[in-house]
Amino acid sequence: MLEQPENFPITLKFSRAKMTTNEKIFLASMFYPLFAIASQLSPEPRSSGIEILEADTFRLYCYQTLTGIKFMIVAEPSQPGMEIFLKRVYDLYADYALKNPFYALEMPIRCELFETNLQTLLETVEKSGISNV
Repeated sequence: MLEQPENFPITLKFSRAKMTTNEKIFLASMFYPLFAIASQLSPEPRSSGIEILEADTFRLYCYQTLTGIKFMIVAEPSQPGMEIFLKRVYDLYADYALKNPFYALEMPIRCELFETNLQTLLETVEKSGISNV
């Protein structure tokens, strides 16, 4: 393949295998008890629970809305602006998923407009950074 000029330019993109919906639900259900325990153990009254869970190789960000819906993202430790990104994802969720009459709360989001706009947001962040969101 590399010997033939008509195959160029070659674009390679490495990433982890995509998680299934069940795997995503499983991970979120594992996070929820940790979130609840952190909220109860906090010395601050009305604690918002875990907002950032930091490890050597990743950071897990959790954005809890006023209605209690939680949005989570796993990012590299050096990635800036994930809080802004999560707020923008919530805006898309409110605009497209919640206004969709076929969407049921606490179910996986299957809304084409939401997915299209989320993909556009991700591409914008990837190309020009979080500051242009």
